[in-house]
Amino acid sequence: MFRICLTALSLFGLVSVAAAQPAPPSAAPTTRPAKGATPKGTPNPKQAGAADAGPCEIGLLAAAANRFGVQQVGFTMFGNEYTPVPVDSWGLDDLILSRLRAAAAGKSVRRIAYSPAAFAHAVESGSPMLRRNPERQEFVQQSAATTKCQRYVLVERYQNRFSNTNQSVEGFGIVKWGNPIKRRTLLYALTYITVYDGQSFEAIKKGPASLDDEPMMSRLIGINPISGPNKEMDEAAFPSAPAEVAANAKLRDGVRALLTTSLDRTLPGLLQQ
Repeated sequence: MFRICLTALSLFGLVSVAAAQPAPPSAAPTTRPAKGATPKGTPNPKQAGAADAGPCEIGLLAAAANRFGVQQVGFTMFGNEYTPVPVDSWGLDDLILSRLRAAAAGKSVRRIAYSPAAFAHAVESGSPMLRRNPERQEFVQQSAATTKCQRYVLVERYQNRFSNTNQSVEGFGIVKWGNPIKRRTLLYALTYITVYDGQSFEAIKKGPASLDDEPMMSRLIGINPISGPNKEMDEAAFPSAPAEVAANAKLRDGVRALLTTSLDRTLPGLLQQ
């Protein structure tokens, strides 16, 4: 009898200990993302390209070229010199884009890629002064083939005659002019703007970027030898060697200031519809 009671008590204790053990935690259900869903933290390619895929009101072809001319116009033809220098680090095309966006506030502006060789052909085919050639229009139309902008703006280098000489100045540069007795040094930033219709690609408006503060008489009597944005400089500002130009902050900032002011004063009028 005693053995039966002892066995019963032992079994009861084992049951009590088992009941006191905590139940093992159940595995949390695994949730799989829906098919095609983008995980958090991963950029959505559709959203990333939304700006480029959206409507385009103005397309920019910034073809002014990041090139700076170091030029001398001598008393005789033997003193004439011109050396082009690349100044890509100055970001002049990027500056043109920023000023166009400022002038077209509230409108979508997109930079259009183009072939430099195709543009060079278009320029060589027409007059650098009048810019009346079908090749330029064809160049813009071909460059805009993959876009659908309402208008296109072409900003290019502008060339005009230097004073009453047989020399000319173009685009961005510095020129030293005169004779051993009297010399003048001028920094210039000359650009030309043409606005094209996005459907017909006909030129709507065009004109050189200007500062609007040049008295006509000063040009006629030769006080200002350059028609367009320019600034008189000390003779010491003329680089002793063309290779020094790209790192010259004074020349860089001077050109950028002339370009900014002339675009800010010219673009709003050309963009008015």
